[in-house]
Amino acid sequence: MTDAIDNLTLREGNPRLIAEIREEIQQKGCITFARFMEMALYHPEHGYYMGRERRPGRDGDFLTAPELHPFFGLALARQVAECWDRLGQPDTFTVLEYGSNIGGLAYDSILGLIDARPELRHRFSYLLNEINPHHTSQALSAMAEAGLSEIVAADNGSEPFTGVVLANEFADAMPVHRLRWTGTGFEEMWVAWDDKAGFVERPGPLSPAVSIFDPVSYLTSAGLDLDALPQNARFEVSPATATWIRELARRLDRGYALVIDYGYHASELYSGRRLEGTLRVHGKHQVTDNPYQAVGKRDLTAHVDFTLIESVAHEAGLSLAGLTTQADFLANAGLGDLLVNYQTETGVTIGDYYRAQAAVFRLIDPAGMGRFRVLGLAKGAPVGPPLCGFAEPLLPERLVVRQGKSFVSSGKMSGSMDPPRATAPRSMS
Repeated sequence: MTDAIDNLTLREGNPRLIAEIREEIQQKGCITFARFMEMALYHPEHGYYMGRERRPGRDGDFLTAPELHPFFGLALARQVAECWDRLGQPDTFTVLEYGSNIGGLAYDSILGLIDARPELRHRFSYLLNEINPHHTSQALSAMAEAGLSEIVAADNGSEPFTGVVLANEFADAMPVHRLRWTGTGFEEMWVAWDDKAGFVERPGPLSPAVSIFDPVSYLTSAGLDLDALPQNARFEVSPATATWIRELARRLDRGYALVIDYGYHASELYSGRRLEGTLRVHGKHQVTDNPYQAVGKRDLTAHVDFTLIESVAHEAGLSLAGLTTQADFLANAGLGDLLVNYQTETGVTIGDYYRAQAAVFRLIDPAGMGRFRVLGLAKGAPVGPPLCGFAEPLLPERLVVRQGKSFVSSGKMSGSMDPPRATAPRSMS
């Protein structure tokens, strides 16, 4: 084996994981990229998401909204509280969070819910659906220390419930198949091993999962003119996402689901510069497009196809409750009021306020996290008038955002917003 492979593939990646992927390739000849991505992220021992260490955060590989400031979870809780009202304030109410990690969003949302609806404290439960058992254990321990153990539990993945499903930056890490347009149809890009080059891609026929998915029929039904596609255009498709939405629909007996992620409808996703594919590799707050380096030590994501989610949800009996940007959703859910009110809280320093102000800007920045989409789905629950997060955007008069600056017209603190930190979120392009 060459030094180049040792340096780029083995030394930077997890050698045990790479050895297992190679062994599977040797047994099967090649594997789909979805299988490669599944092993790289979710291998029980060596997968990127399966270790004891905490991945998201300022010192990790990427930054998600809950790590920026508790305001994200507190604003989200206001929308969840309205969902409880819309459901007739049932005595038993459940919040299920997919990809709950170590429970940061759960903690903020629970506190926000109790603050918004104190009577909910003894009437709701919060389920953590997290594939990493170490993170689930950490979350449950932290909740017990905070006196919330009667509310929070690990999801058993079975019983339907009445309530709300939350999925923040969960769908983007679903395994994807990589396809290439030949001019007359699609071929799938399979992952093989080359003793000189390491992991390589080789074109081949569609895998059974993609054949069942039928990308030609799906994209045609989504409004794409396949004849207009340039030859060698690259696509990612995710049958796994469709499977997850069906599971979500089965779990939700009555209630709402909020899917927050970066992505587009199919007509935007499969067009323009994105015809080179949207797979991104995140590591140490840097983004590349080579998934075959540092395998097992970097995050792999792809932009979410919201047309796919909506169509599968409709087939599974869910209704569309709304689709908007994260910026508009958070503004409507009271993010501005949270910031304004923060000024008057006891013990808040001007430094605390400026940090909160900068976090708010990043959450609603139209060039960053503010572009994320928030999709609302409903089952056996009213969708009109729109839930507050999906109403026409309206910031409070006390908080006006102009040209990258925030001005607070009342209260003891005011000033221009700090520029975004170097720490980068997973973002759209």
